[in-house]
Amino acid sequence: MRQSCRLFLFFAAVALTATAAGADGYPWTPSASRASGPLPWTGPYLGLNLGYGWHDVSGLYDGLGSPTDLSGTEPNGAVVGGQIGYNQRMNWFLMGVELDADTAIESSSVIDQATNANIKGDLSYLASARGRIGVLFNDVLLYGTFGVAASRYTFTEVKGPFIGQIQLKDTGAVYGGGLEWMVAYGVSLRTEYLRYDMGDGTFLPTSFPDIDPGDFVKFRDINVARAGVNIRLAP
Repeated sequence: MRQSCRLFLFFAAVALTATAAGADGYPWTPSASRASGPLPWTGPYLGLNLGYGWHDVSGLYDGLGSPTDLSGTEPNGAVVGGQIGYNQRMNWFLMGVELDADTAIESSSVIDQATNANIKGDLSYLASARGRIGVLFNDVLLYGTFGVAASRYTFTEVKGPFIGQIQLKDTGAVYGGGLEWMVAYGVSLRTEYLRYDMGDGTFLPTSFPDIDPGDFVKFRDINVARAGVNIRLAP
């Protein structure tokens, strides 16, 4: 409920800002060089992004009666990926759709002190299909975004010659917002924040050494702050 309220407040702020700007007239005035050409925000685009992600992982590995907190397997670190989408400008509003996919460059691990097992977590991929809606102020776009997401978290235990692995695939909701600035005709830079509400979890299989009943790992939420560049594909 709190997350839904935050999303509502964000879009309410966007709408109020747009209304205030529109009270004095049209807030986006194309330059003379653009006036005779196609609208630079409308059309398909593709781009790259780079940022930082922090994750919420919980769980328990109770090897030989010595519990190990699996929150240390949160693969916080750099993320890199790409996006492709389509924008449609309507006066000083903009609406669009976007597909993106990222992967984590870093992984994280903990050592179980009782069994000397190395326990590692990796974010294999993070992808989403989102809608975008925003308001234009000259060459700057303020937008909110929301949609559906998919992810895969890989949990690995290494103890001596044994290597055990499980993959937690999950879908959920994603929402956030950002700023995008058209620095040249058809080329824009952006910065944005996205929150992915996931929720997959599983009990660790008894085939893993020293696993006790009830041991589990749960991959929950992901926060990503990233910057990116987009290039319009329309002429």
